[in-house]
Order: sequence, then structure tokens, then C-alpha cells
Amino acid sequence: MFVGLLFISTSLLSQEISGRVYDDTSVLPGVTVFNSNKKKAVVTNEDGEFTIKAAVNDTLQFQSSFHESQKKIITLAEYRTILIVELKQKVNTLDEVLLSGEEKAFDVDEFNVDLNQQIQNDIKNNPLDYGITPSGGVDLIGLVKLAISIFKKKPEKEIIYATQTDLIHLFEKDDFFTETLLENTLGIPKQYKNLFLEYCAAKKIEETLLKEENKFQLLDILVVSSEEFKEILTEYEADE
Repeated sequence: MFVGLLFISTSLLSQEISGRVYDDTSVLPGVTVFNSNKKKAVVTNEDGEFTIKAAVNDTLQFQSSFHESQKKIITLAEYRTILIVELKQKVNTLDEVLLSGEEKAFDVDEFNVDLNQQIQNDIKNNPLDYGITPSGGVDLIGLVKLAISIFKKKPEKEIIYATQTDLIHLFEKDDFFTETLLENTLGIPKQYKNLFLEYCAAKKIEETLLKEENKFQLLDILVVSSEEFKEILTEYEADE
């Protein structure tokens, strides 16, 4: 009896679990299924189906750009059937507000009166900012300072993009972004690894996406990029 229980326990530790993901309208392809215990991830196929290695008490995370994320702790019962997961669509707050009430008509005259009043109040409270002295005269120094402040506007924050080298190092050192994920999940042949990462770098991926807290957002980009890259490979091999 003990041997039998031991065999069942051991088999469960190495077993794969299959499932399907959908929302209230259809099945969901391209959803990331991440086993946070084993640091493994797969992506649902065009029918919303997936298969991933998982043991009892492992936690699966379901991530999609257009749906609320969901976590699922695997139980023994999960191995006896197909795991069905329903994700809720993300609600656009602006759309929700517009739908929940009547849209107010835009009154041009009322807007101009309010804007003019705001400008007059600002001039009254901050006369030097408009080159006007409290006595009502023109302050030349104030005007010059105002002109200088306009031309000295802070430049927009420079965006730093990840290089091919950054992406290569990521896949060499990270526990989540591995060559296994590259080959099995994204379907990139090993011999095309560096070429694919060069392709991704050319798409200007922001360097901040390489941080741990942004890994699912980066994975979404890599999934889309891998599909594009594989189409290029198919066309290339067809011309050979």
C-alpha cells in the first residue's frame, strides 16, 4: 500500500496538466501560463489550450494584456480533468463613465468665460510671471526671465532601449527567460537565437521591460515578435 502511494505521489510530481482558457466571448490564444513554483511558462494556442508541467500545490498564473490576471493553485482533482480557466476582460474606465451617464454638451461660451477668468486670476496672483509689476507697469526683468524659462524647458526624458547584448545576457542569466522558453515556448530554433534577439532589439524594446516586475509585459512582446520572426523564416526557407 505504501509503495503504491509512493508511486502515485512520484508520478504527480512529474506530471503535466492541460487546460483551456477563455473569457465570456471566446477561447483565448496567446495567454501566458506561468508556473511560479517551477519558473516555467507556456502560451495558449489558437484554441486557448495549453499543457505545462505542474505538481499538486503549484501555482499557475494566467496573464493577458486585455484581461485581469488570475492565479490557480493546482489540486489533486485538477489531474482528473481538463483545467478550465475563465479570465475577465479589463474594463476601460473612461468607457464605463461615458456609458453610465449622459454626455454633457460642450458649451463654447461658458468654456471661454471660465478660461478667461482663470487667466485673469492667475495674472492677479502672479503678476511677475506675466512681466507686470504690482503697480501695473511692465517689468523688463520679469519679461526676460519669462522668455528664458520658455526656452529652458526640460527636455523629454530620454528613453533607453535594450540592445541585442542586453537580451542575450538576459537569456543567459535569468531563471524565467531561458533558452528552453526561447525554443519550446516561442518556437525559435537554437541556431537563430542571436538573430531573433537582434530582430527584437531593432523593434526598440525599452530597457525597463527587462526588470523582474515587467517580465510578463516583455513576454507578450516576445511572443508577438516570435510570430513575426517565424513568418520571415518561412518566407526565407521557401525562397531557398
